[in-house]
Amino acid sequence: MAGRIPASFIDDLLHRVDIVDLINSRVPLKKGGKDYQACCPFHDEKTPSFTVSREKQFYHCFGCGAHGSAIGFLMEYDRMEFFEAIEELAAREGLQVPREVGPDQGPDYRPLYATLAKAAKYYQHQLRTHPDAQRAIDYIKQRGLSGAIAADFSIGFAPPGFHNLMDQAKGDAEELKRLWIAGMASESEEGRRYDRFRDRIMF
Repeated sequence: MAGRIPASFIDDLLHRVDIVDLINSRVPLKKGGKDYQACCPFHDEKTPSFTVSREKQFYHCFGCGAHGSAIGFLMEYDRMEFFEAIEELAAREGLQVPREVGPDQGPDYRPLYATLAKAAKYYQHQLRTHPDAQRAIDYIKQRGLSGAIAADFSIGFAPPGFHNLMDQAKGDAEELKRLWIAGMASESEEGRRYDRFRDRIMF
């Protein structure tokens, strides 16, 4: 069923889910003090720097900086969309996901689509102009893709840094929220949002 998921349900769901059990079902964890540890699943390392806190219901890697809630982990590790991650967690807890839909009109996703379109154009522009994009261009050429193909498929480049895309919102709270809902932004433990995709080719 289409519709917006109430924020109160998401908050309650995150309080119900045991993030340690969730992550341990995918990445074997070992207890270290009050938290749990493992080698980070998001980058190569030999010494564990990935920690999971049951108390805070939060994960953090001191090596690559990856961190977030149970929802963020499923989005990163299982490559789920935001709504898919919520459905997965709700199923684990035996809950049905409620949807808020008006009696005569469903949710209007047009602002979200517009936000994603602007993000795609931004990444395309960065591929053409950013000084660090040459490595991405070289890789694209090595894969046998021409500039015309890159343009046709809206291939872009997410530059290094944590606030490049976020800065494009120019402080617009609704736009920043849409970037987060669309999975283009992550959220820190302190509630600060930052670019999810950094220093990589974007399709």
